[in-house]
This record gives sequence, C-alpha cells and structure tokens, in this order.
Amino acid sequence: MLGLDHYAPFLLSAFGITLVVLVGYALYLRSRLTGLRRRAQAYSGRNVSAAAPMATTAQAASSAKGPSAP
Repeated sequence: MLGLDHYAPFLLSAFGITLVVLVGYALYLRSRLTGLRRRAQAYSGRNVSAAAPMATTAQAASSAKGPSAP
C-alpha cells in the first residue's frame, strides 16, 4: 500500500531513537526530583531557629553609617 516495507527501517530507527531520548529524559527528571527531595528533607531536618540571625537591609544600612555625632 504505502510501501511500509520500504520505510520500515527508517520508522523503526526513528521510534527507537525517540524511545531512547524519552527514557533518558525521564531518568534525568527522576534524578533531579530525588535530589530536590533529598535537599528539602535535609533542610527541613535542620533546626533553622538555632541559626545565626541574618541582618535585614534596614539594619545593614543603619549600621553602615557608623555612630551618629551628637
């Protein structure tokens, strides 16, 4: 009919390459997701309230002026 016997090697290779790319991308996304989960779990396991307080921009700007003259 459409000469599928003639196009069979091309179609098989095209589908094979597509399948390999999709499986590789799925594995890549899976590894990224597990890394994000691991990082989120490590972050939530930390005691964040015990960390040193960070200066806000307002505090940093006011302390950058130095002591005020009388």
